[in-house]
Amino acid sequence: MRSQTPGLNPFLPFSTYIPDGEPKVFGDRVYLYGSFDRFRSGYCCGEYHVVSAPVGDLTDWTDHGVSFSAKDVPWSDALLYAPDALYHNGRYYLFFCMSDGSEGVAESDAPEGPFRNARRITLGGEPITGIDPSVLEDGGHVYYTWGQFHLNVGELGDDLCTLRPESVRTDVLSNADGREGFHEASSLRRLGDRYCMIYASEYTDAFPNHGARPTKLDYALSRSPYGPYERRGTVIDNEGCDPQSWNDHGSVIRIGDAWYVFYHASSDNSQFSRRARVERLTVDEKAGTITQAVPTTNGFLDALLPRHITSPVNACRFFGGAYVTETPDGRFPAICRADSGFLYSPIRFREGGYTLTLHCRAADMRLQLFLGEACVLDAPLPDCDQWGEVSFSFPAQEGTAPMRLSFAGASDAAFCETDAIRIEETEAAVC
Repeated sequence: MRSQTPGLNPFLPFSTYIPDGEPKVFGDRVYLYGSFDRFRSGYCCGEYHVVSAPVGDLTDWTDHGVSFSAKDVPWSDALLYAPDALYHNGRYYLFFCMSDGSEGVAESDAPEGPFRNARRITLGGEPITGIDPSVLEDGGHVYYTWGQFHLNVGELGDDLCTLRPESVRTDVLSNADGREGFHEASSLRRLGDRYCMIYASEYTDAFPNHGARPTKLDYALSRSPYGPYERRGTVIDNEGCDPQSWNDHGSVIRIGDAWYVFYHASSDNSQFSRRARVERLTVDEKAGTITQAVPTTNGFLDALLPRHITSPVNACRFFGGAYVTETPDGRFPAICRADSGFLYSPIRFREGGYTLTLHCRAADMRLQLFLGEACVLDAPLPDCDQWGEVSFSFPAQEGTAPMRLSFAGASDAAFCETDAIRIEETEAAVC
């Protein structure tokens, strides 16, 4: 079976878990700064990795290795939580937070690090506490945001580690009754002539307007970095990426002429083991509107073709309790029980016949393949406790449609585990 297709979601190697992504364009490359999950080790770890890609080829990502370590923090040995980065006066600055609530900044000559000279962020001579910093330089000012449940905004001094006391505002966004549903993960950006705050949101339409799982990235706009902000809507919601989907964290960015939202999705039937994902956005800077994106398999590819599908990890939605995990020998199977499965979307088919091949093992299961709402394949999977390949034929019409693999079983013992997928056109396909 083929290896991972570059550019598809998740767009980094399957074994690379980078959540909380903040994308930045420095020179001719896009850099993604995020936390670093280790498989089945909870939230984050004690190091960061920076990844980057050429602006002209967003399918070609490079992992630059460890950019910063908790070992380089003189005041704490806690885990490293979500970071952000800034280019300022010829140097690159990494703003970080830790699981003990401390926040700091380190610096480097290169955007990928290594970052050194870590020092704490202070306010009035005392270290601040909180999580999820973001930073924006605009009009000669360096604005800093941080907080959980209540968002704080302030301006950093020339040393980039001291907040100007007179500038700090608290409760700029909040999860209080009737407010914006702010949970965490602030990211301050510009959207035309407005300031745009991206954040993980627990907002609900019904009063008290909070309490939902923070799987959404919402956005709010203001004419000032300090607010007042008006919540304008949702950018993306990762609910359904895993049965235990919990949080989201990311931001929006324009790369060339296109807008994207970077976000993450959990795996392993857990809130953890989170992978970086990306979607294209429709943005009207003049009107200050972002059209909500939906999770897809496409990632950076303009068109998703059947031959691009290689793994259940590329699925954009899981249902019925199905999920993707990782094995000690480096495989990434989907675990499916009765009436569960996963979805790829949207795939562009040519009219004709196709062959679907799964590398799997199964018991007491039927495979159903849907293109849109049409079931084009319904067949039993051979019962076998040993891994092997099984193939099926199915027809497709010309056009673009989501593809759903559903596994039906009549017993509690029914299961299917599959770690590789191949779709090929037969000779009957129309060119």
